[in-house]
Amino acid sequence: MFFILSKILSFLISPTIILLGMLIISLLSKVPSIRKRFLMIAIGLLLLFSNPFIINQLLNVWELKAETTSPKSYDAVIILGGFMSADKTNNSYSFGEGADRLTEGLILYKRGFVKKIILSGGSGSLVDDTRESVLAKAFLVDNCGVPDSVVLIDTASRNTYENAVESKKIMKTANLKTAVMITSAWHMRRALGCFETVGMNVDIHPTDRLYNKPPHTLDDFIIPNTNNIIKWEILMHEIAGIIMYKIRGYN
Repeated sequence: MFFILSKILSFLISPTIILLGMLIISLLSKVPSIRKRFLMIAIGLLLLFSNPFIINQLLNVWELKAETTSPKSYDAVIILGGFMSADKTNNSYSFGEGADRLTEGLILYKRGFVKKIILSGGSGSLVDDTRESVLAKAFLVDNCGVPDSVVLIDTASRNTYENAVESKKIMKTANLKTAVMITSAWHMRRALGCFETVGMNVDIHPTDRLYNKPPHTLDDFIIPNTNNIIKWEILMHEIAGIIMYKIRGYN
């Protein structure tokens, strides 16, 4: 039930859904003043959500940064899922924008900074039960020269909190003491909170930041860009996740 409720909350606070809601009310209302008011609200929100400068400043505050720029050695790297799926049409792999999670973990292993790779990610979908960690392990072993024994997988977790729970179990079973955790920078705040809640002390290695470094151009201040609506979607999804996790004591 909690899993479904978190999905519903994320849907309801989606900027796209909010904009559509305002427009639908504007179109369906028979009262001219209400129609005009909601249309103006929709236009105002569209300008807000598509403005590059505003979302960029918010992301700079929201996204966590690496604790150190000098690599350390760890028993394991924990890579949280959400970066790939199965391309069933071509019988291959399909990587998303979060693929840096996997490549950064692979780089740490190849450079000798970690001994084991823990892939944490079952199925976070309501309709697809494909286990992402199984796919990711197959990719690393079959295509990247990583020994099968190096890659440990969690196939049970469906959300970030369960990532932390299952990763802790794997660490204990394999007698691993130290770890660095990898996920997207915009997701790291919620992820780190979950790992701390279950009593895991991990260093963090954020990847694929959404924040764009200055200097800013005039375009950043005045020209709307629909790509920024996607960034708002991601940010609001994370806020919804943290709210639900706070309620459940996960964060």
